[in-house]
Amino acid sequence: MKNLISLFSGILLFLFFHTGHAQVLNLPAISEEKLQNHVNFLASDSLQGRGITTYGLNLAAGYLKKNLQNLGLTPPENGFFQSFILSSLIPDCQNTFIKILNPKGKKVSKTEKFIAYNQTTHLVDVEGELIFAGFGASNSYFESDHSAETQIKGKIVMYSAGTPQSFNEGNSSHWNSLQERKKMDNFFNAGATALIVVTSSQDSANKTYHRIKELTSRQNFSLPVRTRKLNQKIFIITPETADLLTGKKVKWNNALQMVSAGTPAESIALKNNRIHIRSSMNEEELETNNVIGIIEGSDTLLKDECVVFIAHYDHLGISSNGAVYNGADDNASGVAVLLEIAAAFSQLKEKPRRSMLFLFPSAEEIGIFGTEYYSSNPVFPIENTVGCINLDMVGRVFEPRDSVWNRSLKQVKDFDGIYALVNHYNPKMKSIVSEASSQLDLIPDFSLPARFFNSSDHYHFHKNQVPVFNVSTGYTADYHKSSDTAERIRTDKMKRVAKLCFLVGMELGNQY
Repeated sequence: MKNLISLFSGILLFLFFHTGHAQVLNLPAISEEKLQNHVNFLASDSLQGRGITTYGLNLAAGYLKKNLQNLGLTPPENGFFQSFILSSLIPDCQNTFIKILNPKGKKVSKTEKFIAYNQTTHLVDVEGELIFAGFGASNSYFESDHSAETQIKGKIVMYSAGTPQSFNEGNSSHWNSLQERKKMDNFFNAGATALIVVTSSQDSANKTYHRIKELTSRQNFSLPVRTRKLNQKIFIITPETADLLTGKKVKWNNALQMVSAGTPAESIALKNNRIHIRSSMNEEELETNNVIGIIEGSDTLLKDECVVFIAHYDHLGISSNGAVYNGADDNASGVAVLLEIAAAFSQLKEKPRRSMLFLFPSAEEIGIFGTEYYSSNPVFPIENTVGCINLDMVGRVFEPRDSVWNRSLKQVKDFDGIYALVNHYNPKMKSIVSEASSQLDLIPDFSLPARFFNSSDHYHFHKNQVPVFNVSTGYTADYHKSSDTAERIRTDKMKRVAKLCFLVGMELGNQY
């Protein structure tokens, strides 16, 4: 009897092993030639880096639509394009100022030398009492017996970047974003109306100020609904502008020296302590498109659920000096692979039980807005989305030059390696990815920390508790550079990634 049981078990194992590998052998063909052709087109100079404001992005969208049509995919009710509006805010320097007022409310002086930090509305306008708060993080406003709310609530708070310790040691020129964000949160939680952060007085060339100004002067976008959210009023100035605001009664650097020596910040009075700040932006609107195609599921009931495949098709556009950011790996590679995955599913005589939705989002590079819009306007209800497979940079293999990322957690993998980021909303997801990888002799790395869930289009599915699998080959020396071109792409690696995602999608599409 034992021998019969052993024999039967052996037969089952044999059948299971060979069935699994037959699934790989019977995969619909993935064409390296087509992968290369897709990348060559999408990463060509004629597409202008697929920047959000370029005509090349529209050409890319048209290319995707044509390919989905040729494959026989079904569009959503309103067509292959899911259009949405982005709002763009551009600084209006003519109507932007800080006015220093005397006790009677009359203008004493005026300056336009400040930065509105992370402004998301077309107008920020605030007037009120200005108080000095030292270095912000460690000052008597938060340490005295009086409540911080009583002293700070309703006030405009001005303080220095850095700490008393870094100031005394002469090394406070570095801007520590986490440290400054914590200070900002403390003051707003205490009821501050607005904050004025002064860059380090030891940053003699004002490098931090100019770096922040360059970033904020770029054309920034958001979904219109986001522009109506609460806008924190934060302004960045230099020590020279701080001297103007404090008046002749006390010099800014002298005030910092006093605080660093132990003088309570609130005991240092400003000559003119009322100011009016206005930061104006001109608002423009831009229409762009997600591209969507669907393969309907074969099960009468389960076809109302779906697996979403994602690969964003936008990139960085053209630099100020005319260099094209072709974005071959980021993310023409993911788009090319996803087109071939769609082709593979379209060739199946028997489709998966659940529907397969292929989503090519726009506006990933400027804030993952395409999938934010889709997640609020899904084709299938989010609760009916059983899995999200996101492909973002899947076309490269490690070269020695990529060692510039040797301190990164996501340096590009060798030919057999991939990064596999999975969440816990489907407890079987990791084993599904592992099994499919083993059939293809791929080695998945599941070690990326949780912060990577915020880093690409899968975020808006992860936050809605949809099971996520994000696949990537990692960062190369050409990441976000004009050298990310088509000739560096490895279609042999892309072909393996395509097979992997097909197998994972097939399993999610059929499992009960």
